[in-house]
Amino acid sequence: MLRRASLLVLIAIPSTLAGLAKVPITQVPRKQFVANLLSSHTPPRIVNKKYSGKATATQRSLLRKEAEDNSKEGENIVVRDLKNAQYYGEVSIGTPEQTFLVVFDTGSADFWVPDATCLTNSPNCVKKTAYDSSKSSTFAEVPSGGKTDFSIMYGSGPVQGKYSTDTVRVANDYIVERQTFAQVESTEGLGDVYSVALFDGILGLAFPILSQDPGVSTVLENLVDQKKVDEPMFGFFLGDNAPGELTIGGYDKDKIDGNITWVDVLKPTYWIAPVDKVKFGDQEVSAGKTAGIMDTGTSLIYGPQEVVEGMANAIGGSFLPQVSLYLIDCGTAVPDLEFTIGGNPVTIPGSDLVIKDDTGNYCFFTVAAMNFDRADLSEVASQDKEIGDIVIDQVSNLVGTSALPVPDGYDIWLVGDTFLRKVYTIYDYGSNKFGYAKLK
Repeated sequence: MLRRASLLVLIAIPSTLAGLAKVPITQVPRKQFVANLLSSHTPPRIVNKKYSGKATATQRSLLRKEAEDNSKEGENIVVRDLKNAQYYGEVSIGTPEQTFLVVFDTGSADFWVPDATCLTNSPNCVKKTAYDSSKSSTFAEVPSGGKTDFSIMYGSGPVQGKYSTDTVRVANDYIVERQTFAQVESTEGLGDVYSVALFDGILGLAFPILSQDPGVSTVLENLVDQKKVDEPMFGFFLGDNAPGELTIGGYDKDKIDGNITWVDVLKPTYWIAPVDKVKFGDQEVSAGKTAGIMDTGTSLIYGPQEVVEGMANAIGGSFLPQVSLYLIDCGTAVPDLEFTIGGNPVTIPGSDLVIKDDTGNYCFFTVAAMNFDRADLSEVASQDKEIGDIVIDQVSNLVGTSALPVPDGYDIWLVGDTFLRKVYTIYDYGSNKFGYAKLK
């Protein structure tokens, strides 16, 4: 089992470029990532955040047993839940500062860290760095009339706590005052693997409609509103088996080669970009309107189920329900996967679409099927009329007839780090644009 003392200590350093601040982010070692992926992998669901289906519970029991088996064999299993996150960096809360490792996640909009009570409420929280409001002179409860209870449903279960406000520092340069965040009091829903995760919490960088409390400003919004950034944008460099970097207030020109390709975000929900086409080898596998959710908190690539099934069948894949991935022969020549966005193709070599277990005898195709169920919202509404009405009200102006905060009529891909490592990505919050460029 990993101990926090074994973590690489991350120190936020100011940028040498005017007006920018950089946050170092570190990557879970590949061996630990693979062990985790094969023990606790659950496909993400783009559904209402309050709902968790029965099938997921059944799958969790299988994965929990396998995780326990791996643990007995001495494997270091790093949490993959919260969308398979691999990259972590520092953020500080309070006065004096209390520092946490968080996932900087473009696929969500909530900001939470464990509360001191979590250490006793949830066994998997014991070794976490926890926030203690009694030690911060700038702590305050949410304003009168504001939402106080925090609850979010991930694929493995719920995370619950309460909202508060405090001073937050991101990198050395950017201090946000009166930032609303969640003090998580219970993390039991994340399962045993959270106890050995290399992160404490999540800092979401998506649009506020995805938040459990869309009425308050996200960290990114407050950076803009409090005029702490020169430009309302940020850029990601995700190292390949190496540290990465999040740049706030612009992007790092020293890391890009050539021009930036810009596209308009289709809806200000996820960072969701129009995709011209998707090819697997010589075959185009996209049909009709296609879009990709750019998600730094997801390691793999997820596509529509029928499309992924066809890709897997083409390389002789056999679906393994315990891990929701396709088992393939290790000698299989996997074709390249190509996404064309804004007229320019980005190629992911087939070798990057395969992972091996520790024995080297078993290989898995890392393009997975995403559970994209548009019927879920109606089920939520039938189970809890109040919750259903709230969700419908929140998304109706954004998605038309769709029950989800994504554009209606599109085939959706969840584009994770397998893709994002190949390019430098830029997220322009002010103009609702997504950009990418070749890496130097």
